This record gives sequence, C-alpha cells and structure tokens, in this order.
Amino acid sequence: MPFKLVYYSQQDPRWKNDRLGFGQSEKETIGYIGCALTSVSMMLSGHGFTETPQTLNKKLQNAKGFVGSGIAWYAVSQIYPQVRINSIIKCYDTPAPLAQIDGAIAKGQPAIVCVDSQPSPEFRSHYVVLIGRKGNDYLMLDPWPYQTDVNKETYLMPRYSQGNPLQRSIMQIVLFENIAADGVIQLPGVATPTPAPSPSGTTKPSNQPTPAPVVTGPHARVRDDVTFGLNIRSSEDTSSKANVVETVPAGTLLTITEPNGWTQIGAINQWMRVRTPNGKEGLAAAWYLEKAPGEIYPTVPDSTTEPASEPTTGKAPAPQTSKLVVKVQKNGLPVYESNYGKGKVVSNEKTGAKLVVLEDASKAAAKIGSGGNWLNVKASTGKRGFVDAGSVKLV
Repeated sequence: MPFKLVYYSQQDPRWKNDRLGFGQSEKETIGYIGCALTSVSMMLSGHGFTETPQTLNKKLQNAKGFVGSGIAWYAVSQIYPQVRINSIIKCYDTPAPLAQIDGAIAKGQPAIVCVDSQPSPEFRSHYVVLIGRKGNDYLMLDPWPYQTDVNKETYLMPRYSQGNPLQRSIMQIVLFENIAADGVIQLPGVATPTPAPSPSGTTKPSNQPTPAPVVTGPHARVRDDVTFGLNIRSSEDTSSKANVVETVPAGTLLTITEPNGWTQIGAINQWMRVRTPNGKEGLAAAWYLEKAPGEIYPTVPDSTTEPASEPTTGKAPAPQTSKLVVKVQKNGLPVYESNYGKGKVVSNEKTGAKLVVLEDASKAAAKIGSGGNWLNVKASTGKRGFVDAGSVKLV
C-alpha cells in the first residue's frame, strides 16, 4: 500500500502533557521532548497502522519500549512485526549517507532523522520524518508545530541546516521497513496514487495481499579461513549436499535477509537466512561468517524487556523474555570479540563478575556451564563479545 501523509503535532493538547515513556522529570512530556515518538506515530499511521503519539506511548510503555524517556527503536517492531527496523546510522561526526535515505524513500519507506533544532552552539536534537527529495533538500513532516497542512511542502534546510550543507545537517538516520510498502509515497498536494490495472483491465482488489519487496539488509562476510567455500543450504541439514543451493568462496559478501539477522554473525550453532551475489537465497552457518568491513550495523538497545504488565489496547505486543545474567567462575576470564576463541580480547572479567547474556534465553540456557560453547554477552565494561560458556553459571 502507498504511504499516505498523516500529520501529528507533539504539542497537541490531547497528549502534550502526557509523561513520555518512563521519564521521571515533569519536563519529560510528549509536548516537550516527544519528537521521536511523534515521528514514529506519523510513520506508522502513514503505513496504515494508525497510532497517535498518545496511543503509541502507552503501547511502548507496556512493551518496555523506553529507556527512561528515550524510545527504544526496536520495540516498534515488537508491536508491529510488519514494520522492521532496517538500520540506525549515527553521523554526528561524518557526512550523512544521503544515498541510503534516497534509497529508502524510493521504496516507499520514509526516513526518520535527527537534526539540530537550534542555531546556538549547544546541540539540541530533534526528529523529523523525511518523505521526499527535492534538489538539495528534503520534504519533511515536522512534529513541532511548523507546517501542519500536509498539502503544503515543508523543507528541512530552511529550518534545520544551521548554515551547514545537507550532508552535515542530519545527525542520525533511523530506517524502518514496512514489508507491505509498494514503493510509493504520497507527496504534498498530490492525490494518492491508484494501483495499476491488472492485465485483464480490472483494478487489483484492495483486499488482495501485496507481495513483500525484496529486502536489502546489511551484509556478512565469509571468513578468510573458510578455504573450502561455504555451502548455502535450503535447510539446516548438513548430512548431505542435496540441499546446497550454492557454494560461495571465502571473502564473499552475503546480504542478510532476515530481521535482525546480523546479530547472529559468528554465533555457534546458529543459521542465518542470506542472499548470495548471484541472487540465490538460503541458510548460511553463522559461525563461518564475520562482520563486513566498513558495514554500519544497527545498535540494539541494552534495556531489558519483560512481559507487558497489562493488556494493550487493540493489537497486543509480542511476548517478551527477560535476559539471562551469568556469573564468572574463573578469574581473568577473557571476553573475545569473536566466538572462536581467537582475536581481540575486549575485556578480562574477575571471579563473580556479572555478565548480561545477549542471546535468546531459551537457547543460551542450554549452553551455560557447558565447555566448548560460546556465549554472546555484554561485559562488565559495557562491551560486547563472547565467553566460554563453561566458565560461567546462572545467577
């Protein structure tokens, strides 16, 4: 379905005084700092998942989708699995990759970006929704009361460039992907596009499912020590080669096609759905893969999620599970950057140190206390890596 323009103001009296997320201060309201929440509300509503800042605030609270008053971007996909997080790109100190914004918009996926809201030396973040490119500028939906009429064009640069070029006026990019988008965004003053007629001359009924577009995700690289090549399979069965769809050499870049699949890169006994450069799709053994050089991967929020404490109005959020915490049993336990016990050590942990397990709890629990398995954890220093599962125990 096409993306339709929906405007919400964070200053709307219906919700401007609502406490944002789990904020503690009286100033932490939707009206004062709720630009990110309001931008997400406009993005979801434009895709047909009608949410006001008020309703979305409550659903995200129930889904533990805030860290204080800061929105946890990934929690949006927990409430609406059809709207996946594609990437989060920080560009505070580097030119913004405008090509990625343009590519998303071309596929009917608006971009949520962070800009500097004030010309003062102090940086003050503000989030807006980009819906179209016009020359060296972007059309936007701005949650701060500026231009509430979606039939009039509102540009980013006159208000938020602060004298900088376009590439330096954007500080962060958050890209969501609605799997049912058809590559069209309604623009100000332009009527909503109608579906193209079918070969029979009739218009496609609106209740027919829209095929999901090809997902262009982040990449994983086949490790250099996989000299025999990596088999891409149609199933996880390794007992024969009957299910091998293609064998790719070491160094090949594979496109990850499953949501958040990049988090499994390097994980022992994990399989990842990928696409080869030849367009073949299948499953790759994640333990033979590494992060692609120069690739910018989304940052997963560190907040622990728990089941919602009360039912959510309308669609209930997906069930959440608490993260496991383990205790180090061996003094000086190394936390490795990779999961095969070699390479860079990111931390050395003392006996009794507590580490947060970043893997799925149901899978991780079976490995804890078992030597020869690797566990993905967050170290006491805050860095992420892998430890020998046999050297830790559950708290």
